[in-house]
Amino acid sequence: MKLRFRGNSLRLRLNRREVEALASGAALEERVIFPGDDSLAYVLEPSKATAAKARFQRGVIRVSAPQVQVSEWASGTKIGLYFDLPANGSSLKIAIEKDLECVDGSPDEADVDAFPRGYAKIC
Repeated sequence: MKLRFRGNSLRLRLNRREVEALASGAALEERVIFPGDDSLAYVLEPSKATAAKARFQRGVIRVSAPQVQVSEWASGTKIGLYFDLPANGSSLKIAIEKDLECVDGSPDEADVDAFPRGYAKIC
């Protein structure tokens, strides 16, 4: 699972194996360890709630998405799920997307479980 920030938005990109795990009810977690024993973790989990949620607490970004939407997305050809959450008078935009294979990256960054480029019309 990849995490990207831009402005007041975050994007999580998942390969095929991760999409299948999330759809089956598993939470996904990644951790970045910094010098000095600090770390940043990010977690994506399906939930029984009808709305997405996000929080940041003690170095952990936790995003939950409705299981019903996750299951529909996982079995279809839509690239992403998109949420706009109120955040202290602003808005946090969240994108959960299927990660497409890279066509111009370095070979060591290639993900054999990425979705093929022609998977969907919208990239």
